[in-house]
Amino acid sequence: MRKIAFLLLPDFQLLGVVAAIETLRVANSLYAEPHFGWQLVHDTTPSVRSSGGIALEAEMHLSELTDFDTLIVCSSFRHDNYQQETTRTLIRRFDRFGKTLGSLESGVYHLARAGVLDGHPATAHFNNLPLFAQIFPKVNFVKRIFTISERRMTCAGGGGSIDLMLHIVGETLGQLVAARVANIIIHPYRRNSSSVQDDLFTSAYNGFQPQVRDACREMEAAIERPLGVEDLAQRVGVSRRHLDRLFLQAFDCTTAEYYRLIRLSRARKLVRATRLDFATISARCGFNSYSHFLQRYRETYGAPPSTDRTQEHLAPGDPSRISPSHDLHPFQSNLDPQRMI
Repeated sequence: MRKIAFLLLPDFQLLGVVAAIETLRVANSLYAEPHFGWQLVHDTTPSVRSSGGIALEAEMHLSELTDFDTLIVCSSFRHDNYQQETTRTLIRRFDRFGKTLGSLESGVYHLARAGVLDGHPATAHFNNLPLFAQIFPKVNFVKRIFTISERRMTCAGGGGSIDLMLHIVGETLGQLVAARVANIIIHPYRRNSSSVQDDLFTSAYNGFQPQVRDACREMEAAIERPLGVEDLAQRVGVSRRHLDRLFLQAFDCTTAEYYRLIRLSRARKLVRATRLDFATISARCGFNSYSHFLQRYRETYGAPPSTDRTQEHLAPGDPSRISPSHDLHPFQSNLDPQRMI
């Protein structure tokens, strides 16, 4: 039996944890004897509240955990508010004992803090990826649904937890069983570890033309060293003029203007979530001129980075409207600065 322990940290994402356990439960239901076991553990108090306010009851403290194969750290909002050196020490000890370590959503932050992800591919929710990549340069962050490497597994959370568990089911019991489980839980679009994690602008369900979505992905992958618009158009198979027409239809701005907004939104994420100096942020977001960066930042957000960093709350946004300067990578505009997806 493969035994998986879920470490629930305060404000963990309930959806990811429940989806993961339900996938394993259904797999067990196909056999007379279960092939998977799971338990919930904590490092604070047994009753751990999720980000939605619903609490789950953990069976034991992390320090009491002995009989398991895989530890999956589950976290979400305010991940950096709950850091315990004793927990990091235990994670490193489990690694030395040959246990597999994993994460759901922001749980990857705690694995990286423990130093057990250095040199490994890892993922997190797309809203957190740019920040985590800056904080942990030794970790190879990739924009995938989930990653698998030697005794490591990380997942973006949410519905992606099902895909990770289906991978484990397939690895343990075979792909036909994994397909059967996916069918039972009505999860028809199974994604593997090479599946790219889409955001609002690259999703196939946003109504944008494929060339727009493809161009957005290219921009996302080239923030520090931006591509030229001609290169972008060539990569997505259209002329520059036609690409500009498509972006004007989708966003009411040219391709170059959208690209600048996408880099500014990345910059704002780093301004508000890190203490990096502004010149470094400017360079890492593809601005050759620091003065030009400051000018564009003020035009877009109504304040220079120094003022924006100290604002307690962001102005409420309109979720029914798409704006590349607000929807891609900064903190959600209707949440306080401490709360990240």
